[in-house]
Amino acid sequence: MKKIISMLLCVGVLGSFAIASQNNATSEKQLAEKIGVGFNFSELHLSVLSARYWLTDLAGIECFLGFRIDDNHANKNIYIIGGEFLYVIKSYKKLNVFSNGSLSLYRVEKTFGIIAGGFGVEWFVLDNLSLSTEAALSFSIGSEGTNSIGTNVESIPKISIKYYL
Repeated sequence: MKKIISMLLCVGVLGSFAIASQNNATSEKQLAEKIGVGFNFSELHLSVLSARYWLTDLAGIECFLGFRIDDNHANKNIYIIGGEFLYVIKSYKKLNVFSNGSLSLYRVEKTFGIIAGGFGVEWFVLDNLSLSTEAALSFSIGSEGTNSIGTNVESIPKISIKYYL
């Protein structure tokens, strides 16, 4: 059953990229070779530092890193590191709709890996400043055989911010 679910997730993520590439989208916003740095929200309700690099006007990658070390919190130490691939499906003057696929590792009490695929929007408030949000279907693979599948829409009401250098 676990193999079937993970296979369906992978097919869904790859299918979204194939559909997006068939649309022959053209980005109205010139993003090629731009770097955006800022803050995102992760699956753990944790703010993470992130850097987004656009390879072309339509395809980009993003890396993120976050941690919290706290003696007084129920989950004392939390760490997350990961990355994602972005592909612009539709572009407007100041708004991009994109599909994404991500892989991340996090540690609370146990170590987990998350594979996720979904979509998001990025709105350019200014030429060099953007706000974005994402939603995804995620599959979590944990140490000691703990696995789960679910939606990752925790960041929908929360806005990520990027400043493009």
